[in-house]
Amino acid sequence: MTMTMTNENCLEGLRCPQCGSEDRLLIVVTLLADVTDDGTDIAKGSDMHWDDFSMTRCPLCDREGPLKEFRILAGLPPDPEAMNGKRAEWAACALASFRSATGSDEADAVCDLLCDLMHWCDRHGQEFSHELARAQDHYQAETIGEPSTN
Repeated sequence: MTMTMTNENCLEGLRCPQCGSEDRLLIVVTLLADVTDDGTDIAKGSDMHWDDFSMTRCPLCDREGPLKEFRILAGLPPDPEAMNGKRAEWAACALASFRSATGSDEADAVCDLLCDLMHWCDRHGQEFSHELARAQDHYQAETIGEPSTN
């Protein structure tokens, strides 16, 4: 279930990356407590604090992670299967392994990997342009929900 509410206050720019809910998040916060032998109270002048690394959970689907994973990135395409975040994580793992093996820096890693995949296709009887077109078809299906034909 995807919520369509536009947040303008505490949840502005946030939504669950799995189910799309923008209504409510559970965030681990820090605050200053006044603790005595008689009990605890929120210290006068204390305010709740959280940042991009605060653990966050969506109460609708139980997705958990650091708050930064719940930030809405401008221009992200639709995610009809709620899987594109996971797909991006898989790609990040592949890029990290590639960078570790080659020493490629972050700015050049995608370009270098694509170039090396062209060399791999040359040596394994595959046509890179055909595989790239298939990948674009899959990407389209994964972002607008149309079935892939390849």
